Amino acid sequence: MDEREITDAGGLSPVEREQLRAAGRRYDGEDLDADARLGEDDQEETSFRGFCTLWRVVDGDEPRYDAWLYQVDSGTFFRAGTTEVVAEVIQFGLECDDEEVARELGPAMVAAGLLPRSDSAYAEFAELLRRQEA
Repeated sequence: MDEREITDAGGLSPVEREQLRAAGRRYDGEDLDADARLGEDDQEETSFRGFCTLWRVVDGDEPRYDAWLYQVDSGTFFRAGTTEVVAEVIQFGLECDDEEVARELGPAMVAAGLLPRSDSAYAEFAELLRRQEA
């Protein structure tokens, strides 16, 4: 996974703008465009400014997922280059209904240091990561 801090909407592609909009709706129900979501402090209740990163989850050179992580302990995973939501991060933990996707994302979160050791799935994902690296 590689990380890019997002401080404003200026460098975002149209798909990234829509991903951020969708992530924000899932987070607080507010339908805000990327500019508003990354607004200044006067919008602190809805702004992700200062607490927003975009991660690319890759398999070799192949992009697999785009992960928006925001507000310290939350996030939304999209299939790479799309607005299809495949998983979420809620209070630091991975929430995913698709076991195959979870087996890709969980180890990636462990490798990137994003999943706390206290998470109930940490040991399982750490073991999967160990096997992948073997």
